[in-house]
Amino acid sequence: MYKAVLLLLAATGFLCYSASLTSATHGNQSDYQALLSAERAFAAFTGKHGIKAGFTRYLAEEALVVVKGRYQLGKPIYEKMPEQATLLSWWPVYADLSASGDFGYTTGPFEVRPQAATDTPVGFGHFTSVWRKTSTGEWKVVADVGITHGAPVHEAASAPSVPAGIVKKPVAVVDSALSRKQLLVAEASMAQVAGTESLQAAYNRVLATTEEVRLYRTGSMPHIGLAAAAFANTQTERATYTTVRAVVAPSGDLGFTYGYSHYNQKSGPFLRIWKRGAKLSWQLVHEVVDLR
Repeated sequence: MYKAVLLLLAATGFLCYSASLTSATHGNQSDYQALLSAERAFAAFTGKHGIKAGFTRYLAEEALVVVKGRYQLGKPIYEKMPEQATLLSWWPVYADLSASGDFGYTTGPFEVRPQAATDTPVGFGHFTSVWRKTSTGEWKVVADVGITHGAPVHEAASAPSVPAGIVKKPVAVVDSALSRKQLLVAEASMAQVAGTESLQAAYNRVLATTEEVRLYRTGSMPHIGLAAAAFANTQTERATYTTVRAVVAPSGDLGFTYGYSHYNQKSGPFLRIWKRGAKLSWQLVHEVVDLR
């Protein structure tokens, strides 16, 4: 039963613990707090009612998870999942929000215990959840992926505190189809350089130079900020990527791509979160690669 849960853990997240949270906020403050509240409510509900009930409740109909190395619709999987005693707990340590205030992502550690909160954890990892706000104002998860690793030393709150000023919601209408096309071009360009030159060269062109950048790899603790840049600089091998789709916020400033990767004689899914830079170019700010 525990192994069956672990098949989902690399694509799922996480019960609510108090933790220091940092963020680069770009939307309305109340929207940002609502996103965090949704993540914490998701964790608390799952801790109380179980994995099946929690994910069935908070996943959107189109939500993607990874099972056995492939992207699948998550809600039907959890609806058919048998009830389990396994306790899945998690907490967000970082979140970001689009300028439109209705699209964002959260990330942080998760732990797995056989039955009760007092049990010793038997599994560890980091989750990444992408959220959207529905027309009724409810936040739903649209993509939920993650990595597993050994027992961690919990990451410190090294990113800057939430700034006092919040960028206002945009008034101008954004061509979301054009934004999505431009994001796919950025993704294709990264894949082309990674395949013909090296991952190092590809990262040099697209990786944002901020303390919030995160690169996640199965089997390792997250590489964050300067550590992410240092890790990227060691990736001298070539890599092959097959992109499935790009999804962009209505404001056109935040989006994600997902698909499949192959390098180091291993294959697995990837998910990348991108943001518009100062010159309106797409920059990579968060990446999850689950190679097996």
